[in-house]
Amino acid sequence: MDQLSPEALEAIADQFKVLSSPTRLALLQHICEGERTVSELIILTGFKQANVSRHLSLLDRAGFVRRRVDAGHVYYELQDPSLPTLCSIIRESLVAKQGRINATLDLTDVAGGLAEA
Repeated sequence: MDQLSPEALEAIADQFKVLSSPTRLALLQHICEGERTVSELIILTGFKQANVSRHLSLLDRAGFVRRRVDAGHVYYELQDPSLPTLCSIIRESLVAKQGRINATLDLTDVAGGLAEA
């Protein structure tokens, strides 16, 4: 990784803070599939309207989504096209990490079984 200034590190940390909410990630997951209204996101997630609006506002201010008003409806679409790739990288890392944990547990179980024999 390139050496970054303290200001750049702070800006990156702020972006990760916005993404640290499972609620915001759930909303983003649906927005990544295509433009969504607040009403659609409420139905898809089961979250309350005030909660959805508050989280969408944070995502908008952080530059992850953009909002558009048309005929009294507010639509949200993905503004940052790197977001699905970032989420995919993190997911792959978690799967690999879980695989290593499972392999370690399997080896421990085998070693434990051999010790008992």
